Amino acid sequence: MLLQGDNVRLVPIEKRHLDDVMKGWNNPEMRRFLSPFIPFSREIEIQWIENAIEDMKELKALTFVIEKNDGRFLGTCGTMSIDWISRSTEIGISIHSPENWGKGYGTEALKLLIEYLWETINLERIELCVYAFNERAIAVYKKLGFVEWGRAHKKRYVEGKYEDLVYMELFRH
Repeated sequence: MLLQGDNVRLVPIEKRHLDDVMKGWNNPEMRRFLSPFIPFSREIEIQWIENAIEDMKELKALTFVIEKNDGRFLGTCGTMSIDWISRSTEIGISIHSPENWGKGYGTEALKLLIEYLWETINLERIELCVYAFNERAIAVYKKLGFVEWGRAHKKRYVEGKYEDLVYMELFRH
């Protein structure tokens, strides 16, 4: 399965992506937007990829690698879990290298993912959470139609202070 856009494509994660995931995942500049904040070992990342593949087989969640159309690794995106009864899921995305931020790759990847979740998986609702300080991501989510539905104040401790999490949602209809 391949989801193709103008500049990026989404491919299911495989073990061959381990080195690329490791390269970006432990970058402190990127990690500050995610949790947990501890560095992950190679063994932990192998287990994460194996679990992601198993979850895809069992239709529990979807994990894609975001690549430029020439095959260069950009990051990952997908669903955390799919609620087949309520037709909803939570999504996440990470463009791993700061040199690729602000170029529209994440926006295009999310458009591909959302279209797939609407048109192929037939979901009705998508949600996500994002740090309130991540204004660039919030702007992208709003551009895609997400609206804020809640906020958890001082939810996570990041770089010496407690930060809010913003919860956003998008409905198909």
